[in-house]
This record gives sequence, structure tokens and C-alpha cells, in this order.
Amino acid sequence: MDNCPCGMGGEDFGGSAAYTKDGRLFVQAGKTGFWNIEVVGLETVKAMKGEKLRISDADVKKAEAIRYGQLQATVGTRKMAVKKMTPALTGDFQKDFQGADIIQFKKQDDAAVRSAAAWDAEFLYLAWDVRDKTPWQNAAGLAEFLYCKGDAADFQLGADPKADKNRGEAVAGDLRLVIGNLKGTPTAVLFRKVARDKKNRKVFSSGVVKEYPMDSVTVLEGAKIEVKKRGDGYVVEAAVPLAALDLKPADGLTLRGDFGALHGDPGGQDTVLRTYWNNQHTGIVNDEVFELMMEPKNWGELILKP
Repeated sequence: MDNCPCGMGGEDFGGSAAYTKDGRLFVQAGKTGFWNIEVVGLETVKAMKGEKLRISDADVKKAEAIRYGQLQATVGTRKMAVKKMTPALTGDFQKDFQGADIIQFKKQDDAAVRSAAAWDAEFLYLAWDVRDKTPWQNAAGLAEFLYCKGDAADFQLGADPKADKNRGEAVAGDLRLVIGNLKGTPTAVLFRKVARDKKNRKVFSSGVVKEYPMDSVTVLEGAKIEVKKRGDGYVVEAAVPLAALDLKPADGLTLRGDFGALHGDPGGQDTVLRTYWNNQHTGIVNDEVFELMMEPKNWGELILKP
């Protein structure tokens, strides 16, 4: 019956089941032929003694961890070449980053993303071309919540090449840069879980985690940002001062990092989809602390080229 489903045409919808007054069960199968099949042996089915099956929140999280672990294993560690060049930031993604290594990633077709990067003596250049039905909407009232209140571009980086590649949590040198629409103004926010300067320390909370501190959360005033909207998406291009990232680029330097895009709901009030180039453990969109966390072990490799 598995090989002869019911229904007609290219998709096998349809079929029926009938239970007779005398307790017999019949089902329909077949395709171009209609088979009336009696299901027998049900009288031997007995209920098993035992407790009810209980699935706890911890069980759900464990199942999610297994699923995302398998997804991450299939991806492995992707590699991206970051060339030394000085692109013009005009909002024309293809033209501005012509010759750069362009990566593509998606969880669904209407939220596909392209990204590129480059560097020179002063800046790290980053670009995102994001498909989005309701582009560039974000309801954040404060810069530190751009990552969880709608559309935003995301870049995560380990600036210390000596850090353990398999680290599960962020360490000194690890950073997250989120660029979003803050009350009509393109704004870049830099998050550091561990930082020397803790004067901009902020503590985040959620239903699961009561206190999650970030040593430093700052708005990058020196970042140059260009945003261009269109009907089905938007482009974000940024020139970020190397000094702000504590980054010292050099030919051949290999760093861990990741690109992502955050998609908001149609009303632009909340983040409902997180899509990343390498990190597959990004399905959670209903817990703001877990959405904030960095996972360097799931980042790809960024290789600086001359």
C-alpha cells in the first residue's frame, strides 16, 4: 500500500476509510485502479499498561539540540575569502562588491540572503542583500534591542585568531555587530560578551534566563552605513572602523565569523526568523537571551586575501 497510495494525478490526495456496523474496517488504496482493502487483525490490539507520556520543556530543548547538532554537522565549517579592496557604498550590492567572494544562504526562498566582505587599512566592509516581503522594519525603541524586534543585518566575528575554535561561548575578542532601523535611522550596535571596558555593560533577561550580562553594548558612531530598500527586500552596506573592532588585518589571516539576517513579522514588531551562513543553531525566535547569545563553535572561516 505504501507504493500504491490513493488518489489521482501527480499528487496523491484523497482516499477513504469506512467502519462497518459489524466492526469491520475498510480503506481505499490504488491509483488508476481503486482497491477496497479490508484491514484485519485489529482484534489482537491491546492497550499497554503504563504511565502517560510526559514531554517536558527540557525534553523539547534536548530534541532541538540534537536536531541542530545534526544540521550543523551537515554544514561543517564553511570558508569565505575576504579580499583587500575599497568598495564604494552606493547600495548597489553587485556593483559595489564586484570581484568579492559572495556567499548565499537561506531557510526559505522569500528570505534568501547574499553577503560579501572586504577590507583595507582603515575599514572592514560588510554587505547584505536580503529578500523580505516587508523590508527594513524594526520596532526597537532602544538600540540594544534591534536584534530581536524585527529586520536587521548581523555579523559575528572572533577578532582573536588564537582563541579556541571549538569554544561554546564568546570570549574576549568575540563580537556581534547588528545593523537595523532605529526609529528611521540606520544604526550599528556592537555587542561584546567579554570586554576590557565594562562602562557600557547591560544585563538582558528572558523567560528562561533571568540575567545574561553583556560587558559592552555600544552604538558605533563611526560606522558608515548605506541602506537601499526595494519592494521585495533591502541592501545594507557598512564600513566599520577596524579600531572599533580591535581588528588588525593581514594577508592570509584566518578568523572565525558568521553572517546573518533577522526577519521581522509583517507588522515589524518582532523577529520571527533568523538565517545564518554557517550557524544552524538559530531556530529560536521566542527567547531574547538565546537570540542574543553567540556560538563561535558554529561560525565559519573568514580568510583575508590580498
